[in-house]
Amino acid sequence: MPARDAYSKVIGLLKIVLPLAALGLLSTVFLVSRSIDPDQAVAMAPVDIDALVREPRISQARFAGVTDEGAALTVLAESARADPDRGLNVTLSLLTGTLETAQGQPASFRADEGRLDEAAGTLLMHGDVHLRSEQGYDLRMDALRARLDRTHVHGWGDVHGDGPAGTVRAEGVVLRPSESDERSTLLVFTGNVRLIYTPPDRREQP
Repeated sequence: MPARDAYSKVIGLLKIVLPLAALGLLSTVFLVSRSIDPDQAVAMAPVDIDALVREPRISQARFAGVTDEGAALTVLAESARADPDRGLNVTLSLLTGTLETAQGQPASFRADEGRLDEAAGTLLMHGDVHLRSEQGYDLRMDALRARLDRTHVHGWGDVHGDGPAGTVRAEGVVLRPSESDERSTLLVFTGNVRLIYTPPDRREQP
């Protein structure tokens, strides 16, 4: 009997203590939630909301299209900022891209900055522009413009780099389809072209 009485007392005590503990936990939750300042949370967020409203911007942007000759142009950018008053006119930063002909001949490029202008039909790149062609050229230049409607890439401003025959330097370079064979692509250097020939036995092996 004493053990049974002790058991009954414990049960009765728990019936009183447990509801009180639950009420205490609920009141703590409400007190903590009231201590959060929504304005302060927004201020600490990494996104600049005011700047986002003023300048529509997206991260990890991707643009793709096909020229009249069937070449696929793909552009990736770390960020893109649109001008809402000028249609599809987008400022790009840290962009990379590829231009692959219908026959599978690729050329790749990258630049610090660029602008994609649908009205002008161009993608203009500048700031440490780097162009690699299927012909084996690895070039740097000041600026590069790619047409959006046809296969035509024009680079200018101290064009220099390495090619199959050695080191080359020129005032400009054009990547375009061959006039005699539309299935092939030509890389044409323009203006004061200088080539330093390197014999095959002295070239660095990849």
